[in-house]
Amino acid sequence: MSNSPALLAAFRRNFAPWALAVLVHGGLGLFTTLMLLAAEPVPPAATPADGQPPAQPAGTEAPTPEKPAAADPSHGKDMSECMEIIKRAEQALTKVDHYTCQFLKREYLGGKLQPEQTIDMVVRHEPFSVCLKWQKPRSMAGQEGMWIEGKHNGRMRVKGAGLLGSVGFLSLDLKDKRVASTSRHSITEAGIANIVKRLSKDWAGFEAHELDRVLLEDVTFDKRACRRVHITHPREEMKQFEFAKAVITFDRESHLPVAIECYGWPEKAGEDPQLMESYQYSGLKLNPGVDGALFER
Repeated sequence: MSNSPALLAAFRRNFAPWALAVLVHGGLGLFTTLMLLAAEPVPPAATPADGQPPAQPAGTEAPTPEKPAAADPSHGKDMSECMEIIKRAEQALTKVDHYTCQFLKREYLGGKLQPEQTIDMVVRHEPFSVCLKWQKPRSMAGQEGMWIEGKHNGRMRVKGAGLLGSVGFLSLDLKDKRVASTSRHSITEAGIANIVKRLSKDWAGFEAHELDRVLLEDVTFDKRACRRVHITHPREEMKQFEFAKAVITFDRESHLPVAIECYGWPEKAGEDPQLMESYQYSGLKLNPGVDGALFER
């Protein structure tokens, strides 16, 4: 059955590629953290009703009247603390060889904010390698994707869910047209290290007139103490920056970014921006020890 030409043809015809990344486009300098897409287009998800705020990031304690958000004087356009945060992240990365986490991804595609995907993720820095296995939604459970820098002629190794998975792993070109149709980023840009590198460059280049507001606050994310950075650009800079707003959450102990959100430009001034991308690294474990064979499929 696994060698059936008909089954293999069906797999190649219907299998939508993975493309994983963590890099920001253009100006909002901010990122876009990682994504990985799978087999068939996911069904559209309902967007928040007009006037309703975006959903609270998973793992984050939402403010309540009994427990309001902590007041913070870090308003204005001062990027000094942001630069200190990113420098600590750069230093922390020098001690990280690999990590594991549960990667939570949600994107705005096809005119809709799609359902969240839950993916077991392993990243190794040398050689740069990525391993992903879907857990949710059910239709994607069991899908896998691997990529190793310098191996397999630069191609990804991918395996579908369900019956298509019986074909085993196949190689997929990163430039395959299906990648662009299902993902905004390339797997070559994936990982926390790429996020930190890009943020460091972009934040250092921001000028005062390109910033509308910089806000920092203490939050609890994934049951851990974190520092969250909000950066908003003025509407006058719409042509310069892809996103109107970006929100990055840094773990206070590891100093690494553990969540990233990007919001698009609203059609009219005064409207709430639409969440375009959300990437979270839950249960992050640094250097737990992994077998290199995990990336070889």
